[in-house]
Amino acid sequence: MYNYDGDMPQKIVGKQIRLLRKRFKMTQSVLASKANMEESALQRIEAGRTNPTIKTMFKISNALNVELKVLFETL
Repeated sequence: MYNYDGDMPQKIVGKQIRLLRKRFKMTQSVLASKANMEESALQRIEAGRTNPTIKTMFKISNALNVELKVLFETL
């Protein structure tokens, strides 16, 4: 379980997506392309400036080849 340290939930998810993307050595451009979304949208999600929909979260998790729940786990 994530230990809430004051970050907003969208910032937590954004950090997890960025960590996973970097772990898999993907650029934002590559991940956005695999997830069939605009790179600028992925940038906003990773920065925690927007609240992604569940549909978008599924697209990102599929593009990263991880289960959706992994986006919410502490890495």
